[in-house]
Amino acid sequence: MKHFIVDIWSLVMDSRHNPMRHLDLASQHYFMQVLGWMWSMVFSLSFLSIFHFGVVWMAHVLIFGGVAFTVAVFREGEKRLVAAEAATRSLNQASRCVWKLDSEA
Repeated sequence: MKHFIVDIWSLVMDSRHNPMRHLDLASQHYFMQVLGWMWSMVFSLSFLSIFHFGVVWMAHVLIFGGVAFTVAVFREGEKRLVAAEAATRSLNQASRCVWKLDSEA
């Protein structure tokens, strides 16, 4: 049962497995956002919470926006780390600057 749930989750939510895997990343993100808003409205209307839809909608904006911002920051940090490591790998040992705080104090 657990394997089935993981497979279904991957089929829908993982961009490597869902039918939108052939689109570029920006288009994948856009269509997943549209589907997310659509399902948010469907569930709000199905539970007859149309009067609270604004609150539910704002909660979704905050949660998904926070997750998207966090992922973007983490990916940018990884890119900068890879770039910094690539820059230091190109230097040989003689040209590296090492600050030995204990011996210079």
